[in-house]
Amino acid sequence: MTAAGNAFVLCDAELCTGCTMCERKCGFGHYGLTAKEAKAAGIKVYSRNKVIKNKEADRKAVLQCRHCEDPACLRACPLGVIHVDNGIVRVNEEDCIGCGTCAIVCPVGAIIVRDVQNPETGSSRPVALKCDLCYDKETPACIAGCKFKALSLVTWEEYRAASLPE
Repeated sequence: MTAAGNAFVLCDAELCTGCTMCERKCGFGHYGLTAKEAKAAGIKVYSRNKVIKNKEADRKAVLQCRHCEDPACLRACPLGVIHVDNGIVRVNEEDCIGCGTCAIVCPVGAIIVRDVQNPETGSSRPVALKCDLCYDKETPACIAGCKFKALSLVTWEEYRAASLPE
């Protein structure tokens, strides 16, 4: 998948129902497991996005990484395990120590630190998790899994052009 121009997943709050299917598809897609397989193995699966709900405004939307042009998380990482690969801001989860510095500086709150279990060994350790646009797939799992078509992949240029008043 190519994310030239620092693409990110945009949620149309008018179409989002808050069903959390995007969270489930994201989590299971990253682990390469079905819900049944994860449950049978006793593996806790974590999503790299989060559905947020504003009850007063009756709005729902998906919060996830904006793949910033100048990522604060990359600059803040003490081990240098965050990098930009073809416009996608990624965490090298194998080398991440889960210190949380990246989560603290993320301007949109799109990074979480969780104890992630290794499916092969059963051991767990803290790791920073964030959207990586399913870099190894044609379409991000959250977008493919949204039956309401509330999610789309846009570049910052497209977003800015659509957001400017006429």
